[in-house]
Amino acid sequence: MRVPARRVAILSAAVAAALTVAPAYADLSLDIQPARYEIEAAPGTSKTVPITIRNVGTGATHVVAAMADYVLSEDGKASFPTSGTNRYSSGKWGSVNPREFDLQPGAFEQIRYTVSVPANAHGEYATLIFFTTRPPRKPGGFGLTERVAARMYVVTPDGGNPNGAVTDVSSQPQTLGRRYAVAFKNEGDMHVYINGHVDVAQGGTVVDRVTLPKDVLVERGGKRIVSADGKTLPPGTYTATAVIDYGGASRVAGRTAFVVH
Repeated sequence: MRVPARRVAILSAAVAAALTVAPAYADLSLDIQPARYEIEAAPGTSKTVPITIRNVGTGATHVVAAMADYVLSEDGKASFPTSGTNRYSSGKWGSVNPREFDLQPGAFEQIRYTVSVPANAHGEYATLIFFTTRPPRKPGGFGLTERVAARMYVVTPDGGNPNGAVTDVSSQPQTLGRRYAVAFKNEGDMHVYINGHVDVAQGGTVVDRVTLPKDVLVERGGKRIVSADGKTLPPGTYTATAVIDYGGASRVAGRTAFVVH
């Protein structure tokens, strides 16, 4: 079992309902340990790992656990489709026990996540486990719901091989300066975090270096488009070379040419 510390991602949202004039309500807050789990499991085997859910709020609550997939669009918007629908989902292989439980303030529950890896699995697979509160509602008050999630990765022993490519580089004028967009395709068997920059050159001389957003997550099989703005350029012909570090043995690059009128 490996529990890397590189990223700990907790997804949370609070939703208020029945917004009537109400007295003060108890604070709700759940804590998950770990919020990101990486499990190494061989094809054809099963593993069970613990996840601890703690009520760090001031009110008692009921918690319901449910699994869902996690998908990022090219522009980074997250969606949570039905568990097991994504190509590299481990949702259909896993189970959570118990699925519902009560938590008093300061109390915790240790749930068990069991995953049974198919014999033909290779590389990394993932799912989310959502924990949603259902606090008691009182007359004249309103209910407050919190949802947090643990990210579960399952990796076969022969997996964990990052790879990727820059598939497109573009440059468009803005009101002030220019915007550079870089498309990266994850071609490996695991998720990666990408960093990089764009070198803008004229006649072989770099005239601007534009830093791209840092530590952008690209899931296995996914594609992301990252962009950043550079300075205003005088008229002329230029090249924009994007260099991306995805954590592999070497960086990857892509180039485009453009004209400023």
